[in-house]
Amino acid sequence: MFKKETILKGMSIMLILMLFVSLALAGCAKDSDAGKDTPAEEPQTETPAEDDEEPAEEEEGGFVKPEGDPVQLIWLMGDPGQVPADQAMVEEKLDEISVEALNVKVTTLYVNNDTVQLKISSGEPWDMTFTCEWFNNYGDQARKGYFADITEKLQTITPDLYATMNETVWEGAKVDGRIYAIPVKKDYATELFFRLDKALFVDELGMEVPENMDFFDIEEYLKAAKEAYESGNPAAADAEYPWMMTKGGVGMDRIFDMLNNPTGLGIPYSKVGTPDENKVAWKYEDEDYLERLRAVHRWFKAGYINPDAAVLDEVGPYSAVKYGQGFYGADAIWTAADGYVQLISRFDGPYLSTQTIRGAMNAINANSEHIDLALKYQELVNTNQEYRDILRYGIEGVHFNYNDQGLVERTKEGVQRYSPWPFSQGSYSLSSVEAAEGVDVDPNMWQVIFDGYKDAVATQLIGFSFDITPVETQVAACQTIVDKYNPRLNTGTADPDVEVPKLIAEMEAAGVREVQEEIQRQVDEFLANK
Repeated sequence: MFKKETILKGMSIMLILMLFVSLALAGCAKDSDAGKDTPAEEPQTETPAEDDEEPAEEEEGGFVKPEGDPVQLIWLMGDPGQVPADQAMVEEKLDEISVEALNVKVTTLYVNNDTVQLKISSGEPWDMTFTCEWFNNYGDQARKGYFADITEKLQTITPDLYATMNETVWEGAKVDGRIYAIPVKKDYATELFFRLDKALFVDELGMEVPENMDFFDIEEYLKAAKEAYESGNPAAADAEYPWMMTKGGVGMDRIFDMLNNPTGLGIPYSKVGTPDENKVAWKYEDEDYLERLRAVHRWFKAGYINPDAAVLDEVGPYSAVKYGQGFYGADAIWTAADGYVQLISRFDGPYLSTQTIRGAMNAINANSEHIDLALKYQELVNTNQEYRDILRYGIEGVHFNYNDQGLVERTKEGVQRYSPWPFSQGSYSLSSVEAAEGVDVDPNMWQVIFDGYKDAVATQLIGFSFDITPVETQVAACQTIVDKYNPRLNTGTADPDVEVPKLIAEMEAAGVREVQEEIQRQVDEFLANK
C-alpha cells in the first residue's frame, strides 16, 4: 500500500522478511473468517498445570482444567480515562466463555501508571498486568522480579499462543535472554500520521491529503485552516487554533530507537547503515529533532497551536489537524472515536525496534498462585476471536453489531459505555476490524499493514533492554529536568534555541553523560554477544 522508499538495514533481511511474511499470512487467515473464529484446540503438551487446585479430568492436549468453583483472576489494565460503565455486564458475558474453556473468571481493574506500580510494589493481589515501555515499564519491572519467567512455558503450556507470533517478536520481548510478558500482536513498527478533517480540507478547501508527507508539509494545512477561520468560513468555525494540543505535544522523537525515554538517549534511525548506527546519541543534540522543535515553535507563534497547550492534560475530540501513532486503516478507528471523518497521511516510519515490539504487552505475576492458568487464559484471549471481540467491543447487539462485510459497527451505547484501551488487551489484529461512517475500511487491513513492514527501518538492537540499575539516580534526576522543559518544547510554546541549551546544561550537571556512557557500554556488550 505504501511506497517502497526505505531500505531495510541493521538486521538480517531474511529474518525480517520471515517475520512479516508470516504475520501477513496470519492476518490474512484471521480476516478471511472475520467474526467466525472458534476457540483454538487445546495444545498438545504433557506439561501439567502448576496451579494449587485439585486436578479434574485431563482434557485432550494435556491441559488440566481446575475443578470446583471457577478460579478468579485479577487483570490490571491501563486506564482509558474511566472505568467503562458496562464493565460488569461485559465481564459476565466473557466469563461464560472462559469458565467453559478453563473454569476461570477474570476481574479487570483499570489503573493509571502510578497506581499500577504502587499495587505491584506493595504486594497487592493481582495475576496479570498490562506493561510496555511507557506504562508499568516492562524491562524495569521484569528485572525487579515482579513478572513471571514464561520462556519455556509459552511453548509447552501454550504452543498455540506462541505460534501466533514470529521468533523475532519473541526475541524483542526478551529481557536478559528471558521472556516475561506476551507482546500484543498489533502494529509492531512505529508509523506516525497526520490526521486531517476531511470536511474542512477536502470538501471545503479543495486540498488533497496524500498518503505520505514530510513532517514540515503540514504547515500549509495549518495556514489554510487558520485563514479559513479568520475569513469567517463556517467550515472552519472550530479552527481558531487548527492544531489543538495537550502538553504532550507531538511525537517528534519517534525518529529515534529510544533506548531510555527519560533521558532521550537512543539511536537515530537516520544513522542506520552508517558508521554511527550503533552510537548512542542524544535527541537534544540531533539536528533533525531540533529542526522539528523549531518548526513547532514557528507554528505556535503563528497562532496555529492553542496558547494553553503546555498546561493542558486533555482537549476536546475535534481538531482540524491532529497526529497519532497508527497504521493503515487507523483513519477508521480515529473517525469512529472522534465523531468526524479524518484522512491520514504518514510522516514517519515504519520503524522497527525493541521498543515498538514492546508497545503493548501483558505479564503474569511471579507470585501468583495461578501462573499456568493465567498463561492459559492469555492464550484464550489471543486465539479466540469471539472472546477477543467481546473484550474489545462489548456485547453483540448491545454495544456493537457486525455488518455484511464482517466489520464491527459500534452502537451509541457501546461508544459511551464500553471503551477500554483495545490495544492493551491482547492480539489487536485478531479482533474484527471496525467500520467507520464516511471511511472506506479494508477488512484485510492487517495483511496490508504487515506487508508494509517489509520496508521497515530497524537498528541492530532488537532484543536489547537497557538495565537502568547502575545509573538509576542520574536517570531520575534527568527525568525531573525533562518534565520541567518538555511541555513547553513539545508544544512550541518555548523557543528551542533558547531553552534547549539550558536543558542541556542542567541535564549534564545531573549526570546525563554518565547515563549515555552506560547505555553505550551495554549496547557494545549486547552486540558483541549476539
